[in-house]
Amino acid sequence: MIEDSSVTDRFQLIVKPGQQRQVTISFTNFGSAPVQLTASPRNASTSDQGKLIYSNVVHAGDNKLQFAFTEMTKPKTIHLDAQETKDVSFTINVPKSPFIGLIMGGFYIYDPTQGPQAGSVAVPVWLTQTNKAVGGTLLLTGIHAKAVNEQPYMYVNLSNTQPGIMKNVVVHMKIRRNGFMEWLNLGLKPMTADLRYDTVAPNSAVPIAFNQKQTPIKAGNYVVDGTATAGKAKWKFGGTYSISKEQADRVNKASKNLIYDYTWAYLLGIVGLVVLIIIVLLLIHHQLKYRPRHLRKRGEGKKAVFVRKSKSNR
Repeated sequence: MIEDSSVTDRFQLIVKPGQQRQVTISFTNFGSAPVQLTASPRNASTSDQGKLIYSNVVHAGDNKLQFAFTEMTKPKTIHLDAQETKDVSFTINVPKSPFIGLIMGGFYIYDPTQGPQAGSVAVPVWLTQTNKAVGGTLLLTGIHAKAVNEQPYMYVNLSNTQPGIMKNVVVHMKIRRNGFMEWLNLGLKPMTADLRYDTVAPNSAVPIAFNQKQTPIKAGNYVVDGTATAGKAKWKFGGTYSISKEQADRVNKASKNLIYDYTWAYLLGIVGLVVLIIIVLLLIHHQLKYRPRHLRKRGEGKKAVFVRKSKSNR
């Protein structure tokens, strides 16, 4: 079942264009009740902990992936009685067009009654035509927000666009919001991540996660700066990207126990109060300076009248 006898944790096949290959997986139910399992073909992805995972559905074209493993074979549902073992075979239809590097596929196994999110087992199937190593290349493709375990996260999206595995990738990334409150140093603080990825899958996204904890996602423009190294290779990233109000609202709605910052509201209230006081003072000053004449000080502007009395001679 495995061509290289030294490899025991995956199927590793050297294939030819248009070839059909078959792999067999043995399933055993050690329990006392019947079970049902689904084995679904997937491509390997990279988790934000730097591990290979097979839980994500990947399509051709994603991260410049040439061929998706989901298009080469079909999923199967396996029914197992208590203490039963079954050997299940899968036919893999190798693409007719030549490809370079590695197609890192696998079968993701889960209980269909609980859904794919409950799965935790995968059987890797790696396909190559030349068995020659191909390096990886990292690109910055944008940012997005997502709720994970009911907490808001910001992600910087890197992408390995080549069909080769990358090892020991070290990433330093910084993201900051570009807004008026941030300019006043009263808004969101810049966030920094220093991460190490043991393995990056071919043609996969490399998620750089920033846990917002209880801080809601804010819509607006964000500036990203960072570097990554893998051996002697080094990449530098930079760009400005936006989070829409719709995306921010969707993530915040899916998160719990968020703490909102109302500093901007307090500042607007203080500014409004100061403006109101200034307007009142200006009105008072205007009234004192331009009072009507009939309200001026009594006697102001009047002429004095003197009466002279004379004595009469009798």
